[in-house]
Amino acid sequence: MAYVFTPSQMKTLDENTINCFGIPASILMENAGRGCADFLIKNYPEETKGVIIILHGEGNNSGDGFVLARWLQNYGKQVILLQVQKGEMTEETRHNFKLCKALKIPTFELNKEYDNLDILENVPGVTMIIDAVFGTGFKSKLPSSLKKIFQSVDDNSALKVAIDIPSGLNGATGEGEDAFRADVTLTLHSYKMGFFLREGKIKCGKVYTIPIGIPEHYNDAFFTPAIFIDNKTFRLPERYYYANKSNYGRVFIIGGSYGLLGAAALATRAALRAGAGLVYLISREENKYFYNANPAEFLFIGIPRIEGTLTPDLKLFTTLFKTADSVVIGPGLGFDNYGTYMLEYILRTSTVPTVVDADALRIIAKDPSLQQYLKKPNILLTPHLGEFCTLTDMDMDKLVKDIPTALENYIKKTGAKVLLKSDTTIFSDGKRMFINISGNDGLATGGSGDVLAGIIGSFCGQKMELGEAAINASFIMGKTAEELAKQRYFPSILPTDIIENLFMPLKDESLSSPES
Repeated sequence: MAYVFTPSQMKTLDENTINCFGIPASILMENAGRGCADFLIKNYPEETKGVIIILHGEGNNSGDGFVLARWLQNYGKQVILLQVQKGEMTEETRHNFKLCKALKIPTFELNKEYDNLDILENVPGVTMIIDAVFGTGFKSKLPSSLKKIFQSVDDNSALKVAIDIPSGLNGATGEGEDAFRADVTLTLHSYKMGFFLREGKIKCGKVYTIPIGIPEHYNDAFFTPAIFIDNKTFRLPERYYYANKSNYGRVFIIGGSYGLLGAAALATRAALRAGAGLVYLISREENKYFYNANPAEFLFIGIPRIEGTLTPDLKLFTTLFKTADSVVIGPGLGFDNYGTYMLEYILRTSTVPTVVDADALRIIAKDPSLQQYLKKPNILLTPHLGEFCTLTDMDMDKLVKDIPTALENYIKKTGAKVLLKSDTTIFSDGKRMFINISGNDGLATGGSGDVLAGIIGSFCGQKMELGEAAINASFIMGKTAEELAKQRYFPSILPTDIIENLFMPLKDESLSSPES
């Protein structure tokens, strides 16, 4: 399992490992430094043949850097320590610094004016520069002196490596415009939340985890950590050798209005392609000419209006609706009385997994009375960042500064389950959090959200739990865009391309015998 921790959670893990489990801080530091040294020697043999400069301050992250320096020298490598930040050393850090001096590892200090920065350029044969200045506890603004140093490092052709986290990057929010820009980040124990947000996705480069001795069972012993979804951890709905369409769910797609007919059609086609047994497209009766003119595998149900009104007549629909296994409402739904009435009815009466997307989200934003239904365990909201700003009446600039906190606050207020869509997509229900970063900007096209909603609804219809359906559908869609980008320039990727090429690799374990 790939866990993602906030800095405060990592602090809890460290403290309990030291105070309760009984591994001293000095041993954790030793494990960190040696683990990083072993990884670099094994995976970057050419880059460790030349001179390796380690930038350090005086905190625990620098202590990891001192241990790393010792082990690199033990392996016969040329190491130089370069102090770029002053502070108070912990006992473990001070001890390892003294050991480096005892080993006669060359140490230099940039002067207060920082006019000797040319040391980075004048040392011949530098092939690697390692950042061991600040750790995950860093929250403030980067000192101007370090900005200058990191800019100078950025211009150097050597491989840049960050230990645990690029210095200057906020481990919780990803904020860090001036942070150290790494080609490789060797993060200790697990991923950090800030790696996947804002500048974190740019500053970290390739990320690898280094075990340091924290017990595996501690990962979820004190809190429920976020889980990162990747090629190893994603799941598909379970399939059976001896099955028929009833095993894979009746999915209801509710939407489609004048000028927005394609949205519901995309969601419907996506639900079918993702494996749903039966898909019903529920729309206004006047749309039957459009949908019936494009015959496909779905079933169209037209809902008429009550005569003389804009209110849908649900007499026939209510019986049919009882057969649904999952519902998607919102793609092209419209904002008039018809759309609002349909949404209120679905939110109030639905007892099956229900995906609330697109126009339905905007209706909720305009009508706060609908928020009372969001705490129902079967309701999932799927806003992108702009729609989330509308739901929360929050400015975008404020939202992107701390997305996890904004999401947490909204869920506390409403009790909702939310899949927040962006280049980093996050699912949270206040108890669990899943993170997905698959995809590319080929998905930045109108209709992509409708496709995702259809896939989620399909996975739910196939009996996948709501939160897992949401994040795994997001991963599969992003993975499809990545695979398509191998064949074509990704701005040319269309939502219909995603549907027709949906990445759902067959796994042996995905086929099993029917349940008795």
